[in-house]
Amino acid sequence: MKNTKKLKAAIAELLASEKAYNLPKVCKDFNLDDGEEAEAFLSKRKYVANRLAEKTDSFVLELALKIHKKYELTYFSKIIEPYFPEGIFEISSITRRLMLDEFLLKEQYISDEELIPFLESIWDLEDMPSTDDRFTDVRSDICQHMINNYDWDMNYLYEDILDVMYISDNMYITLLEQLAYPKYYDKNKQECFIEKINSIIKVDGFQLRESGQVSGYPFFKVYSSRQGVSGRLKNLIFSADGPKPEIVFSDSINNDIKIVKNEKYCLVYDKAIPKEGLAWNDLVSWWSDLKSYKCNEDPEKELYKRLYKSLDSVPEKLFFKTYFSKFRGSYLKNLPALIPQVYLHYDPYTLKSLGGRKCIPRQRMDFLFLFSNKDRVVIEIDGKQHYSNGDISSPKLYSEMVSADRDLKLRGYDIYRFGGFELTTTGSENLIENFINALFELYKIK
Repeated sequence: MKNTKKLKAAIAELLASEKAYNLPKVCKDFNLDDGEEAEAFLSKRKYVANRLAEKTDSFVLELALKIHKKYELTYFSKIIEPYFPEGIFEISSITRRLMLDEFLLKEQYISDEELIPFLESIWDLEDMPSTDDRFTDVRSDICQHMINNYDWDMNYLYEDILDVMYISDNMYITLLEQLAYPKYYDKNKQECFIEKINSIIKVDGFQLRESGQVSGYPFFKVYSSRQGVSGRLKNLIFSADGPKPEIVFSDSINNDIKIVKNEKYCLVYDKAIPKEGLAWNDLVSWWSDLKSYKCNEDPEKELYKRLYKSLDSVPEKLFFKTYFSKFRGSYLKNLPALIPQVYLHYDPYTLKSLGGRKCIPRQRMDFLFLFSNKDRVVIEIDGKQHYSNGDISSPKLYSEMVSADRDLKLRGYDIYRFGGFELTTTGSENLIENFINALFELYKIK
């Protein structure tokens, strides 16, 4: 592992850009010790440096990634990138290099008149300092060296001036979408350009897809090419702490539902799920609004207790407790919500009309993560009731379980199972922690 001394200095310099009165809170949000405002007013950089001094290298590296994600600053990305051989961007440095070499430097699709408007749709050129003593900003530089004199080439512009290799993923996605915009080239070439771009970015799980039309010309947006779950999430019913809910379809065309019995024992999340998924803070905010908490009450603690109450078994309770004890402090506002006892497609009253066939056989999921509006992960903690009648193994029960798994997977869900016994032995908490770390890495949760 590389020495993190320089990285600590870079973090201290970046956080020192915060207002002194706000710095203690910022440090606390990043799991650094807070302190008095007076100390921060003396020297903001030193205030942060003091709190980093005794931190381990692994803590500093994790902190650097969180800061990278929050601030999305190009210069900071360049500083921390060497510390992470696996990369710090979803659109990797390899993909960015291929885009630069195979597309940006080869395709002549933007005229001199269009160059500045095109670049300004991605970069704030007037806010970037000039590299030429005669000018005040990069916009003037580009006009002089790319339009008037032609003494910069495209490689120098993109790589050295605009740092395209280190801009945030969000900026890079905007760049891809602008490259596909029809105003910059003949309509007949658009399909060829889209195909070429997609052939490069597909390895990172992205794809340009038609999103609409402007004046009869298609425009494109970047989407994840991972299939995931199609459609808008509906019917998020969860955490029953009494008799299970009885649910009917009130509108079979739109898949609208109604709880006709035991509604008081379950929770129904009635807000739209954000594109980036459902975070724990989103759930706490919803709960706080639902219960109208007073200022001296703690809605987060009460929601945790309410969800914990719905859990059936010791292994389920251990999984839930371990998740929050190990990860609540590390992921700040980005912690994904771990939703217990989810009745997502529970439809007993439609069985007769469906000839005994359920839309999705499983009536309840032990836990559900909504990592995005498409990425949904089911966690199952299997007690022996999943595969036996009492102490006698049941091939029928086992077949029903794997059939339900297949059905969910075909709809785009990912399913991970734990044997209940796994979570009753020494080292169970480490097992859960290692699993969640690997899961978050797979789904790029930072």
